[in-house]
Amino acid sequence: MRLRRWPSHYYYVRLLHSDDEADREVARRVGVIFPNQDGRGTHINVGGAGVVEGAPNRENAVRFLEFLASDTAQEIFANGNYEFPVVADVKKNPVLESWGNFKMDSLNISKLGENNPEAIRIFDRVGWR
Repeated sequence: MRLRRWPSHYYYVRLLHSDDEADREVARRVGVIFPNQDGRGTHINVGGAGVVEGAPNRENAVRFLEFLASDTAQEIFANGNYEFPVVADVKKNPVLESWGNFKMDSLNISKLGENNPEAIRIFDRVGWR
C-alpha cells in the first residue's frame, strides 16, 4: 500500500456544501490554488497514528490502524469529510478530482523536528506568541 499526505482543504469544501447559503456564497467568492508549483510544491499536513508500548489491547489497536488505512475507510473519509485519500488507489471525491493534480512538497518531516529548537529561538527573539 502506498500512502500520501494532503493539505487542509476540507474546510473550504465543507463551506461549498454547507446548508447555510451564506457559507456557500463565501466559498463561491474564493478559489483554490496550490502554491509553489514551480518550486518546492505545496505544503502537505502530516497525520500519524501508532500503538503505545504496553497497550492492553495491542492486537485490536493494530487491527484498527490497518482498517483506517484500508480502501473502505479511505472511501469513507474521501466522501464523508472531503479528505484526499492517503491510499493511492482510492478515488478522490469529485470536488477534489475537479481541482486536478498538484506538486506536493516532498520535505522529509523529520527536518521540521531537527529545526524546531532554532525555530523556537527565533520566535522568542522576535517576540512571537
